[in-house]
Amino acid sequence: MAPLAPLAPLAPLAPLAASAAPVSGDARHSALALAAVCLGFFMILLDGSALNVALPAIERDVHGSMAGLQWVVTVYTIPLAALLLTTGSISDRWGARRLFVLSLAGFTAASLLCALSPNLTVLVVARFLQGIAAGGLLPTTPAIIARTYPDPLERAKAITVWGATGGVALVAGPLGGGALTELLGWRSIFLINVPVGLVTLHLARRHARETLRRESRAADLPGQLTGIVALSASVAYLIEGGSLGWAAPVPLLLLAVSAITAVAFVAVEARSPHPMLPLAVFRRSASVANGFAFQFGGYGLQFMLAIYLQQRWSLGAERTGVYFLPFSVAWVFGTIVLNRRFVHRGPRFLLWTGALSSFVGSALLLGVTDRGTWPLFVVGTGLTGLGCGVFAPSLNAAALLAIDPAYAGLGSGVLNTARQVGMAMGVALLGSLIGMRDTLLGLRLGVVLVAACFFAVIALSVRYVPRSETA
Repeated sequence: MAPLAPLAPLAPLAPLAASAAPVSGDARHSALALAAVCLGFFMILLDGSALNVALPAIERDVHGSMAGLQWVVTVYTIPLAALLLTTGSISDRWGARRLFVLSLAGFTAASLLCALSPNLTVLVVARFLQGIAAGGLLPTTPAIIARTYPDPLERAKAITVWGATGGVALVAGPLGGGALTELLGWRSIFLINVPVGLVTLHLARRHARETLRRESRAADLPGQLTGIVALSASVAYLIEGGSLGWAAPVPLLLLAVSAITAVAFVAVEARSPHPMLPLAVFRRSASVANGFAFQFGGYGLQFMLAIYLQQRWSLGAERTGVYFLPFSVAWVFGTIVLNRRFVHRGPRFLLWTGALSSFVGSALLLGVTDRGTWPLFVVGTGLTGLGCGVFAPSLNAAALLAIDPAYAGLGSGVLNTARQVGMAMGVALLGSLIGMRDTLLGLRLGVVLVAACFFAVIALSVRYVPRSETA
């Protein structure tokens, strides 16, 4: 799976902190609780970012196809995206620490199953289970941080550490994944999660405090089911259409199922007294579209380029990871340095300037052909990563500026869901293009789509994101 960017908290932290009793005890327990949360987050991101460079090795070992590789990535993202809007309410009922521990145990067990998979079918099933567990992990981390650090200043520092964890995973993933694949094989990418997961479980059970449990509204099961089916069928159509032909019976059936369930989803949400996704969220914000475009372009591009380098340039996994180093380092620099340096200019400025850098970088990649064009690859991916690092952290701030405050928490959840859907769609469609008989043509068509996504972020941000002095 392509790496996930550091996500903004999926729900406002202040109400949680206000409702929680002050946490007693020394700073050591708080630091170890934060370490557990960051390690869990790091596992999810590292696993995804390392996987891209290992995909050709997986294809050779389990005798999979391009469509099979796409399923290895997207079958993780689909349940993750679909569950983000409901795991928050489950966390309220069960307690965030409890859900974190259960989800982490599930993710660790599913990682072991991935490492032991004898064939592609078992690997896809194991990745699906990983996605379900990740869908429970992500929304619980902000609540645990808020419970551990009730003081707003200390909480802000903890969130900064949590977010920086994603940047470290982004750099370590391609390099570490490439090295592990070359030295120990692709299974080691999943196997390493087992000892890390066990250590994280110990830290969480021993040092993390349970959050307050609250009564919450009933889950919107019809909306959840129709949403999952619509999303799954849409992604399956893009994957299987590229493999079997867009007009083949199976892809056409998937397209029909996708269209019917999408209509049913809208109808269910419009009539439900407690909708999973209130349609009013979409009426006042372009940020959902920005989130989709960002993840489609930023992460779909990584998947496509990793395949291209290994198939057309005949690079090994380790060297592929080295080629992605400028992309990853520039992304982290944009997030940690430039975004913080210019945060006073407001999210709209960061969005359009960052997206402009990514647009220029992706346009330069149109000139990439053989190994002799490696300087163009390095500059193009570096500019793309730099731009993503600049504007990605401001997506959530822009969403909160545009959405009614009554929907602030849900709006943040919708944005992050749109981002995961965008990644699934990006991997599916761009993977289909790179799997064309003419690989270079497929690469160029994919790069055009990626550049169009970044241009859309520029246009939507300039036109719809309101001005603000702070992000």
